[in-house]
Amino acid sequence: MKWHRKTWMLALLAIIAVLPVLGIACGDDDDDDCCAHATTAATTADGSPTKAATKSPADEIANIKGDTTGVTDKEVKIGSYYAKTGPAATYNTIQLAWNIYFDEVNKKGGIAGRQVKLIVEDDGYNPSNTVNVVKKLVEQDQVFMIFNGLGTATSSAVAEYLKAQGVPSLFIASGASKWAHSGPTFIGIQPDYTTEGAILGKEMADKHKGKKYGILYQNDDFGKDGREGIKQGAGTALTLVGEETYEANAADITSQALKLINAGAEVIGVYSTPTQFAGMLKSVKAQGKTVAWYASSTTAGSAVAKLAEGAMDGVFSATYLPDVTDPSPEVQKVIQFYKDHGVANPNVYHLVAWAWAQHLERLLTVTGKNLNRSSIIYALENLAFQGDWKADLVFKPSIVTKDDHKVLEAMVIQKWNEAAGKFEYDLSKVVDSETTKR
Repeated sequence: MKWHRKTWMLALLAIIAVLPVLGIACGDDDDDDCCAHATTAATTADGSPTKAATKSPADEIANIKGDTTGVTDKEVKIGSYYAKTGPAATYNTIQLAWNIYFDEVNKKGGIAGRQVKLIVEDDGYNPSNTVNVVKKLVEQDQVFMIFNGLGTATSSAVAEYLKAQGVPSLFIASGASKWAHSGPTFIGIQPDYTTEGAILGKEMADKHKGKKYGILYQNDDFGKDGREGIKQGAGTALTLVGEETYEANAADITSQALKLINAGAEVIGVYSTPTQFAGMLKSVKAQGKTVAWYASSTTAGSAVAKLAEGAMDGVFSATYLPDVTDPSPEVQKVIQFYKDHGVANPNVYHLVAWAWAQHLERLLTVTGKNLNRSSIIYALENLAFQGDWKADLVFKPSIVTKDDHKVLEAMVIQKWNEAAGKFEYDLSKVVDSETTKR
């Protein structure tokens, strides 16, 4: 009998000794959920150990607390800046088109019971204006986040301000590589310009080995990233004879192109906006100059070919989306949607808008009822884009993690056929960043 009492006392002392450790592990009042996540030594009825309970990302989202500025049970206010006027006004079609998309979403009840209210300001593609309009969106309109703001220089001008204000800037309409490394609350959406440039450069090298080439680019991160990518992809297979730059608000870039041609360039890689590109092609053609052109996805569209009035025939470009000239059912479904909503002649920017809007809808849907500035970033990096979801028109599923903020990387090289009025490309030759390594 004494032996049993001694054994009982020893067990009691062991339990008492362990209690302070458990208290330290769970803390006092700092984390109510701490003990819920702790691994225990519990056993089942037959004495075998149980597995520690773990929460799924969806369960985690439901309990994340954060800033709910711009969010109510019935509405979420989302801001953006676009060039409704100025040299990049061609892109304004994009924001008009994703407005149409979300109007339809709202008619069907919104997302998680909330109507999506979009407030888009005109910055004229001028960084100084961007600063002013974004301050209005944040301080006066009290938007929840910025969505799909247009431009590299413009987005760079407001990045530190948005970071200081704690406002996420998601799916930026810029392929600058910097957005993959600008912190959790910033992310681009299209393939970054360095990756894209490398794809273009490799194609130039493969098709024109031993030739001389030049690079014409916008004098900002957009153009500089593209330039570096082209040089990386071209390697030593081509001889670089010159590089020419221009400022974003330049009305004409013909003189820069002619300098490269006069320097002996037989192939030219271009990073510019659509209006400048189309105007330059027309001017060069009018002067009887012939050169092989390779252009960024920023100018890849039948709408740009229309602006070029025949001068874009034979031009190669990289693209991460099909053009409206593609007869596939997926493309035609989107075209019909816009026609049904009053757009007489949808163009490639309507397709771009559709893809970007789908990404935002996906992210808001996955975040769900508990929408705040912390939960949406958690959903972005842990649940919404894990390779198991693909927007209608892109070539591969979108992938985003804490360590990978490059949403899309898959692209294809296409060639404009003026006589046929369409782009020619082979979807069996979709390439990504891994393909460009030499």
